[in-house]
Amino acid sequence: MKLEITKSAKEKLYEFPDGKFIQLSLDRGSCDIVNNLYEIKIVENREPDSTEKIIQSDDLYFIVDVDFEDTYGHELTIDYKNNFFVFKNKNQMFNNRIGLRYV
Repeated sequence: MKLEITKSAKEKLYEFPDGKFIQLSLDRGSCDIVNNLYEIKIVENREPDSTEKIIQSDDLYFIVDVDFEDTYGHELTIDYKNNFFVFKNKNQMFNNRIGLRYV
């Protein structure tokens, strides 16, 4: 997967404490196919379960659902604007109001 994290998003994501991972979980109950991720979770460092995997962008590691890449067409840019994360690629904006939550 081509995963790009903009400078502003990296600055925000680097604020989380050591020993934590970034989890991007799709909302399976959502009927909106592209806006089914509403928050980025900061979770304890752990091994992914059987329905998850780890992807990396630079020195950031993300726990994602196994079909995460398919959902975003194998290309995703994570940006940070107006106090929210923005998910987009060269063809469309998926969601521009993704929050951050510590679990």
